[in-house]
Amino acid sequence: MTESELLQALYASTQTIISLYGMFVTIASAYIAGLFLFLKDAPLLLRLLAFMLLSVSLAFLGGAAAVQQGAQEAIFEAWLKLPNPAIAASVIISPFPVKEIYGVSVRAIGVALGWAAAASVYVALAFMTFLYDWKSR
Repeated sequence: MTESELLQALYASTQTIISLYGMFVTIASAYIAGLFLFLKDAPLLLRLLAFMLLSVSLAFLGGAAAVQQGAQEAIFEAWLKLPNPAIAASVIISPFPVKEIYGVSVRAIGVALGWAAAASVYVALAFMTFLYDWKSR
């Protein structure tokens, strides 16, 4: 692939990731609103059904994000093989001035933080669905 094609693929992948993040925020926000307005008083079976639907939705988004993560890694590997790129691979892979923190790349830290944030939102929604005492508020 040429540098132009790789850059287009990277932009398309980044746009997909941003769209997936927007869908994640939309789904989580809608679930929070539904939880606050309706599900807090719903019977356990209905809460289980709603949480299962949330889980399937987030699993789908997580799978799509993992595919994009792999696609970006492949794009970066292909970029490193370009003979004379106009943009250095180090700029494409990590545009920040600091490339590593304690031997871990800033990109890897960002990816890990993204997955940790998604997991913590999921755990918080599970807690609020099944364990949180809405009646005492």
